[in-house]
Amino acid sequence: MNISTNYPLWLVPVCLLLGCGLAWLLYRRSVDRHGWDRRLALLVAVFRASAVSLIAFFLLQPMVKVQVEDIRKPVIVIAHDGSSSLLATSDSAALREAYQQRLEALSDQLSSKFEVRTFTYGQGVEEGLAFGQRQQLTDIDQVFREVYDRFSGPDLGAVIVDGDGIWNRGSDPHFTAQRLGVPVYTIAMGDTTVRADLVLKAVEHNRITYLGNEFPLLVRIEARHLTGKSTRLSVIQAGAEVAGKDISISGDPLFVEVPLLVKATSAGLQRYSVSLRSVEGETTEVNNTRTLLVEVLDDRKKVLLLAAAPHPDLAAIRNALGGLDGFATEIALADGFNGKVEDFDLVVLHQLPSTKGQGKNVLQQIRAKGIPVWYFIGTQTDFPAFEQEAAGLNVAAQRGRITDAQASSDPSFPLFTMDAAQLRSIERFPPLQVPFGEYELGKGASSLFTQRVGVVKTAAPLIAVQQGERRTAVTCGEGFWRWRLADQQMNQGTAHFDGVVRKLVQFLAVKADKQRFRTECAQVFAENEPVVINAELYNASYELVNEPEAKVIITDEGGKDFPFVFSRVGSSYRLEAGQLPPGRYTFTARTTFAGDNLTSSGGFNVQELVAEQLTSTADHGLWRDIAARSSGLFVSADEDGMDRIAAAMGDRKDLAARSYAHSSFSDLIGLKWIFFVLLGLLTAEWGMRRWAGAY
Repeated sequence: MNISTNYPLWLVPVCLLLGCGLAWLLYRRSVDRHGWDRRLALLVAVFRASAVSLIAFFLLQPMVKVQVEDIRKPVIVIAHDGSSSLLATSDSAALREAYQQRLEALSDQLSSKFEVRTFTYGQGVEEGLAFGQRQQLTDIDQVFREVYDRFSGPDLGAVIVDGDGIWNRGSDPHFTAQRLGVPVYTIAMGDTTVRADLVLKAVEHNRITYLGNEFPLLVRIEARHLTGKSTRLSVIQAGAEVAGKDISISGDPLFVEVPLLVKATSAGLQRYSVSLRSVEGETTEVNNTRTLLVEVLDDRKKVLLLAAAPHPDLAAIRNALGGLDGFATEIALADGFNGKVEDFDLVVLHQLPSTKGQGKNVLQQIRAKGIPVWYFIGTQTDFPAFEQEAAGLNVAAQRGRITDAQASSDPSFPLFTMDAAQLRSIERFPPLQVPFGEYELGKGASSLFTQRVGVVKTAAPLIAVQQGERRTAVTCGEGFWRWRLADQQMNQGTAHFDGVVRKLVQFLAVKADKQRFRTECAQVFAENEPVVINAELYNASYELVNEPEAKVIITDEGGKDFPFVFSRVGSSYRLEAGQLPPGRYTFTARTTFAGDNLTSSGGFNVQELVAEQLTSTADHGLWRDIAARSSGLFVSADEDGMDRIAAAMGDRKDLAARSYAHSSFSDLIGLKWIFFVLLGLLTAEWGMRRWAGAY
């Protein structure tokens, strides 16, 4: 122990002189005044001088430097495979229990010489050895990454990992194991015997489709040791087969891909079961079935193309929307339309309102229902009536006069984006026949394209778009169909023209969600994931609030209810319902705000994890390769294997405890014994003064 100072050394004698001076002033006349013996006066003076000098010295804050020696044992990590795939082998419970005892004994044996850290890995990494085999996924790479993040460095001595070598999540563990820079001792578990089995390996499918459409499935099948037998692949919905195919097993092994088409007949999140009929002699039937979840949408946008007279512009728009999923079109003349406008999400009005007065009643219904409209104005447009449409564009046109105007893109258009190549192509398209007059954009409207007459770019809009309570667009001219022909001629396709039409239609047909209490959750949860539902509540000004309590009831397929209460998070609500068994669930959330009872409902599916059941054939080659690359050891799970690991660890000369020395500084006044020394000196002085009769 060394004492270092941060003050001049000449202050130390000053502290001694201070203590002696105070003691002299206090006891210089004690012999004459109190009749003390000189030896007693000298003794109490020494006590007082020592105490005062020490106090003055410690007020200088001297530091003490201590040399600390730290001895660290090498760290040995033992990682156990906690996945359920190990239960698929023929090992009995007694054999698994015997292995558990051997692994724990190895851990205890190594603990006498090393610092042993134990983990269980699967879908995650947990501390300690857990032999329940409840993990539904296996990520071997993750355990090596965890070891690297926590222990990489000179203290890490070795890693001991067991398992069947089957991994179905994460990256290939070879690189991460090698990055550790220490030997990896691998313990092979599971059975490498290839048994007769029929496996539905994977199913590729669309996540979303539309009601009435057919969606494709691509099913991958594997069969081993079943040559000459046959099975049937079936897609089941609501207990009925909706698609299927007979399969003959003609090879060993057999790998085959089977395409199927399934028609979506019901809206909502639909569950389909894809299964293979079991074959006599196969090891297990658990891996013969997969469950699919497909969201079938019944929200096709309906577009009405309404015209004063037949025109090729309508055909061009209809063809552009023909390849767009989720949109259906209908063409009609204004005088002959007898349908309901409220059935449509968007109406395209071609030269309506017309100078001949066609379709006035229909136009009134469109305005009354607030349906979005895409207007095409031309020589037959009734401009005074058009002014009453509040379309976001004011036109003062001279009837009968037209101007040829090409498109010029407006870079400041804010409502949606378009590709630069698409804009360049449109600017080269033929001109539209635009009514001659003055054009003025209304409040909230923007120009997607402006008019270019010859080489002169004007500020007058060619296509104007308005965003408000009712979304509208106005195309100022006729001859829109020529753009599609020009696109085909210049670009060998109609993608640029179709893209403009689709962007406009998608923007105009979007409906604003004005529901004040909303819930949101994922459509699918894995059985090992917690179910999370989020909710938002809006006041009359559509500001987020969460003052009132919000409740939700989750109902399973059997009709059993599970009530919960939302937690408040920020300005919203959140519910973590924990893990639920596989199946289909619905929920209804309720709250009361400002006297209104508000509800929101939805549904989700909890999907069973089958990754651990797809194969029961252990991959010992993985463990053998990792051990060889890291200069480790590959052993079996029997007692001999454990002894070999213990012997190999004991023979390694580099696995020795390391001694680290470092200096530590602390305030000397922080030592407890100093307080007791000062207390003893002052107590002794006080006791002798009382004994001598002085206070």
